[in-house]
Amino acid sequence: MIRLNGETGRNHLFEWKEKEKEYLKLLDQKYSFSEALKALDEIDWDFKNFNTQYLSHKFHPYPARFIPQIPLTFIKLFTEEGDTVLDPFCGCGTTLVEALLNSRNAVGNDLNPLAVLISKVKTTLIPEEKLHYLHRKLQERKKGDPDSAKIARVLKNLPNRKISKIFDETTIEKLELLREVLLELRIEGENELCDLGSVALSATVWSLVENRSTGDVEEQFLKKLRLMESELKKMAALIKHPPRVEVLNDDARKLAVASGSVDLIVTSPPYVNAFDYYRSHMYNMIWLDMDFGAFKKQEIGGHSQFVNNRFRLLSRYLGDMLRALIEMNRVLKKGHLCVIVIGNSSLEYEAIESHKFFAAMAACTGFKNLKTIPRSIDKTRKYTSSEIGKIEDEYLILLQKTAEVEVSASDDDFVTTVVEQQMHSFREKVKEKPGTGVRGKKPSEERLKKNIEKLDEAIAKIAEDIRLEK
Repeated sequence: MIRLNGETGRNHLFEWKEKEKEYLKLLDQKYSFSEALKALDEIDWDFKNFNTQYLSHKFHPYPARFIPQIPLTFIKLFTEEGDTVLDPFCGCGTTLVEALLNSRNAVGNDLNPLAVLISKVKTTLIPEEKLHYLHRKLQERKKGDPDSAKIARVLKNLPNRKISKIFDETTIEKLELLREVLLELRIEGENELCDLGSVALSATVWSLVENRSTGDVEEQFLKKLRLMESELKKMAALIKHPPRVEVLNDDARKLAVASGSVDLIVTSPPYVNAFDYYRSHMYNMIWLDMDFGAFKKQEIGGHSQFVNNRFRLLSRYLGDMLRALIEMNRVLKKGHLCVIVIGNSSLEYEAIESHKFFAAMAACTGFKNLKTIPRSIDKTRKYTSSEIGKIEDEYLILLQKTAEVEVSASDDDFVTTVVEQQMHSFREKVKEKPGTGVRGKKPSEERLKKNIEKLDEAIAKIAEDIRLEK
């Protein structure tokens, strides 16, 4: 989001609604830390009818991403130009883009290689002459023939799903012709152009899958590429001295970030049992030669794990999030803010109040919970599993680092102890009032009683389930 009273030339790019102008004016004022906390109470966190698709935010669809106004608010109120902002679960890079637009250094981290690619492209300014070269390469290659062996490989590797049928040989040929141009650019050392084209190609594949039809593949690709180039030109005009942006394809449970180097953390971790990113991205990854099978094994919170006892998935998830909290404490400067955006979900017909789990675990990892802000979200914006339906609300948990955590994220004994405490507390709630996460037809009392047995099994296996894979 661009400041209203910024440099000449910024304002003409956008037409702000009155509520947006009031919001931006609030952010442009100078506050002390305590004043900034009070200013948060003046914000309508639903941001209804606000523009959330501007500049590089519109490059690529991404499930369950938060709106840019969330990181923007905390970046403007709690950091200065030149400070460093971290998002350890950066997804498609929303936090990183807002840091870039507001002259803050940014570090993003994600296990998903597609997320890392999208984040890099959204925060990389490319000279206009290089963009012209990309189009020349595309024009030259359009006249060539695709590699038949590669087409056969793609057909063989397509997942055994009905949607795969939309990728007939003609569609694959067109996609492969485009992909071969990108591979040539990589060989030439034009990595930024290759990445840009790869995101346009991925967005094209996404559109094919979402619309369940092919259409004009080349035209869809070029339309997306032209849009991306146009927005990058706008960003280049706005950002005269780009800050440092680094995007890591790494694990938030063991961050490759220096201790005490971060001024602000804003992140939205994965929700337990809510969404499998690898399923959504598998077709994109096929055309980008990414291993979605390997990502599936590493994914945090995905509902493909522990299918016979979802409460073991919850234990594993809490262990993963606790390790991430320990790492966030390590890299964050003392007294500074960590903002976690999380929604609730459900397991085995039981409601999972994720924000309460996070608040409790944060207290064990050197954080003080300053406040929790609820907000309603557009039902069309959050993808979830069919089991829990659409997520309608999410919570912003504001944590201040008050002490250095005295354990490491690799301390299995500590993680086991904390997760056991959380799971025992959860078991008591389920025993007292079962079925709080039921949607639709209510299961039998016998079925709900079995949840206590499953919880007992999950608690007994915590030490085993929370271990990090070597």
